Amino acid sequence: MKNETFNLVIIEDNPVILKVLESYFKTSPPFNLLFCSTSTEAFIDRWKDQRIDILLCDIGLPGKSGIEATWYVKRKSFATQVVMFTVFEDKETIFQALCAGASGYLLKDTPMAKIEEQLLEVMDGGSVMSPQVARMVVGYFNPLLDKDNRAIDRLTHREIEIVSMLQHGATYRTVSERLFISVDTVKFHIRNIYSKLQINSRSELVNKY
Repeated sequence: MKNETFNLVIIEDNPVILKVLESYFKTSPPFNLLFCSTSTEAFIDRWKDQRIDILLCDIGLPGKSGIEATWYVKRKSFATQVVMFTVFEDKETIFQALCAGASGYLLKDTPMAKIEEQLLEVMDGGSVMSPQVARMVVGYFNPLLDKDNRAIDRLTHREIEIVSMLQHGATYRTVSERLFISVDTVKFHIRNIYSKLQINSRSELVNKY
């Protein structure tokens, strides 16, 4: 990653925060700030054929949310990394952002130098979260983990993602679209999940875990 420059776009509707972000990243050597937008709609209108390496995106936007922006980006350019930048800390919002394909979730009180460092970590293949958010993600899965630690521990990260989506009512097709895998691959994972947890149906999965 040494000496690389990454194309960055920012979506933020708060003019004060946007100005701070814009000023900082205009002079950040690792990043080439392509443009800034104040809404998902404005971003979609402006994004043509430019290569975007990473998008720093607020969630609470006017009109289409940052989560909707993430779904759009990951469908148009799967290689583009998305990091959510927000004041929201509720578990459901975090989960929705990660399911949409976000690679990180940072709170707006994160220092600018730390934001730059964590965006670079994402571009190096990592996934970043503010400490508060990381604790909430662990808390999101705790009800699942507490039921049968030995059985759940045998599940892969991808299998736990699928279990969580099924518990929230997602269909096989919805799971395949969100994870960018085929329905047959989803079914393959589910067969493995049932085998590892020694269950035979979705209803048993929801009721038992």
